[in-house]
Amino acid sequence: TAVTSLGSTLAIKMLSDTRVDDSELGIYSHRLGNQWLVGGASNVGCAVLRSEGFSNDELASLTESIDPKYTSPYEYYPLVKPGERFPINDPQKQPVLEPKPPTRAEYLHAILQGISKVEADAFEALAKMGASPLTRVLTAGGGSVNDKWTAMRQRTLGVPTQAADEVEASFGLALLGLRKYEP
Repeated sequence: TAVTSLGSTLAIKMLSDTRVDDSELGIYSHRLGNQWLVGGASNVGCAVLRSEGFSNDELASLTESIDPKYTSPYEYYPLVKPGERFPINDPQKQPVLEPKPPTRAEYLHAILQGISKVEADAFEALAKMGASPLTRVLTAGGGSVNDKWTAMRQRTLGVPTQAADEVEASFGLALLGLRKYEP
């Protein structure tokens, strides 16, 4: 099981039977019972939607026209500014948000697809380093409310993908406090 947080940036965490660490990529593991909580974070995320001028109302409206089964011909790497840390470490990595499609709906689709691709690449990188196979993804953060994007991500990831029951990041911290968790 894994969790993706779709906030300003994209962060992933997954349960693994194997510890995975790579300081160059910012991948780290924390002991959780008899497993490891492996994670990393990309500079790609929902902040690009604001930087490209999408309002909440426009996002909701344009999402209605997205077909999550359709693959956009545009291949974006939707960074807000240069520099990536995971799934590749490239401080000079440039945002790729061109060419622009003829409509804002197509543009949104291509951006969401680009973020989904980075998410898939991130889980693939963890797998190549020995993390347990991906079996399902729960989603937290602002992007978790977009059902069409969730369907697009499920198609890209190839595993069941859904919004978590609680999508606020602070919820997990509260649960750990209640359990009196000790590493």
